[in-house]
Amino acid sequence: MKKYFICGALALMSLASCSDSFLEVYPTVNISEDEYYNSEERIYSALVAAYDPLQWPDWGLGQYNPLNLVADVMSDDIYAGGSTEQDNEHWHRMHKFTATPEIVCSSLWSVFYSGINRANIVMAKMDGIPGISQENKERYLAEAHFLRAYYYTWLWKLWGNIPYYTVNPSTSPYLVEQISADEVYPKIIEDLDYALGENRLPESVDITMKGRVTKAVAQMLKAEVVMYQNDESRYAEVLSDMRSIISSQLYSLHDDFAGMWEDAGEWCEESIWEINYHDLNAQRSWGNPIAAGGTVLPTLIGINECKDEKFAGGWGFGTVNPDLYNSYDDDDQRKDGGILNFAKYQETHPNASYTPRYEDTGYFLLKYLPRQGGNSQCTGDKDLNYRNNLRVYRYAETLLNAAELILRTGGDTAEAQNYLDQVRARAYRTTVENLGAHKVVANIDNVLEERHLELYGEGKRFWDLVRSGKANEVLGSRGYKDNKKYLPIPSSEIDKSAGTLTQNPY
Repeated sequence: MKKYFICGALALMSLASCSDSFLEVYPTVNISEDEYYNSEERIYSALVAAYDPLQWPDWGLGQYNPLNLVADVMSDDIYAGGSTEQDNEHWHRMHKFTATPEIVCSSLWSVFYSGINRANIVMAKMDGIPGISQENKERYLAEAHFLRAYYYTWLWKLWGNIPYYTVNPSTSPYLVEQISADEVYPKIIEDLDYALGENRLPESVDITMKGRVTKAVAQMLKAEVVMYQNDESRYAEVLSDMRSIISSQLYSLHDDFAGMWEDAGEWCEESIWEINYHDLNAQRSWGNPIAAGGTVLPTLIGINECKDEKFAGGWGFGTVNPDLYNSYDDDDQRKDGGILNFAKYQETHPNASYTPRYEDTGYFLLKYLPRQGGNSQCTGDKDLNYRNNLRVYRYAETLLNAAELILRTGGDTAEAQNYLDQVRARAYRTTVENLGAHKVVANIDNVLEERHLELYGEGKRFWDLVRSGKANEVLGSRGYKDNKKYLPIPSSEIDKSAGTLTQNPY
């Protein structure tokens, strides 16, 4: 099966064919935009191009910013780590809430607007495509609307008050109106409602298309956005969406929590959406960071100078707070199924060793740690090309979303209890009926804590603290205050805007 890819958001397009899985891209020739869009095959290539920036945040435009770490380094679970406070300095500053317009995760601004530009191209060119079926037209447009919503969601959560546009600016300088976070929110919802309307998105996709957006993916993003905004007027809508996912029986909890993060656990029955990475002929390199291939995330969090038969070495970023590890019961499989306690590991692997780095805790994010051979088939730089997919949405989160929304809308507490119990039953390798002493009452605080225990290292915790009003209490000792909700807008963007962008009061 052939796929196509376009390089460049506004000007020259680069056509590429690729092998056998969605989002594998290999640019080969240049064709002007006006000449390019004359068939369904080529508008599909534009759609694939709109997906491509999903892979870029970890190291796409000059900074290391895997989305799970960028978010969690601002939480209470993850330290910045590395070699010194100057190593990936923006993470250290974000951890301490001392980021500046010059030292912040600025590459993400460019990554997400690149994605928005590409999604806008799909929407702008669709009506001129001859011969495309109405079904495919509707699906491609739904995917483009979802992608635009996804990219804007990250900009909205990180910076709040952002330039917003749905038609790409055509003349330089590319200046568009900056709107407030509260104005961005309904626009994201509008895109998601379009994507979810008229059965435009499929319930599922076949294995070769895993990574393309399905109905459940869009429902999960909408629930995330609505819950982050604390928009009570839409709780019933997104609760209905969560129940729809549950009743579809397309997803279920994976019994083995640790195994879910291995190669064999990718796209398991629990996975709703993953961002694909691969090492087979992966070409990502220091000179070509947005080439198709693997991810640098495992290298970033890998154990410095690790000598072990299972785990490969890395750079020692993103060390885990011991308080998180110690918050689990010993018989909760998530304790050692997602966090590596190196001292405990050495008890059964006495030859394993490593060299501590800055902010070393002895605890590492097992979910994404580099495994030996995890980049063995790449042709680019091995540090950049691990094949670990980034898990974005899991069925466990669907259950916890549903439980929380039921409680927030005064619904059936027995239903909420059942959803919470299912997550905990998997954690303790038992059944809902046999939870016994491991059962906790379904209330808002307990559901939020269960999210903490279940989703650590997946980029959820900081946003949960903010939306629940707990950020000042939990993060205040590190410097968090209400004005730290939104990061400083990168100074480079302020400069390029000729003074039209207003800086956040960070």
